Amino acid sequence: MNTNFRFALRPLVLLLGAGSVLGATCSSPASAAPEMAVSYQDLNLANAADVHVLYRRLKAAASEVCGNVPAQELQRHLAFERCYNAALESAVTQINLPQLQAMFQSDAAAQTKRG
Repeated sequence: MNTNFRFALRPLVLLLGAGSVLGATCSSPASAAPEMAVSYQDLNLANAADVHVLYRRLKAAASEVCGNVPAQELQRHLAFERCYNAALESAVTQINLPQLQAMFQSDAAAQTKRG
């Protein structure tokens, strides 16, 4: 199937959930983990600029779903980072677009270098 055609038929939302990472850090069960719909129907995923737009949307959604916590609150911030990274990785994997996966891997490598 043609890649452009496949994305044209794809649903207009991607559910981004924190999954078991949030379940491990809060009292609510993992099945009640928050989710967020991320629309990308308006984007042409064959266009690199639009793939960047989608990646920014996914990062913003992962941050919101996981409840961004200031770095000063070390314990909670570490839990946020685990949740954020897992949610973002899950969303990128679900979309299964090589350019998007390359962006995620590049960000992950940069984070590892920063320590």
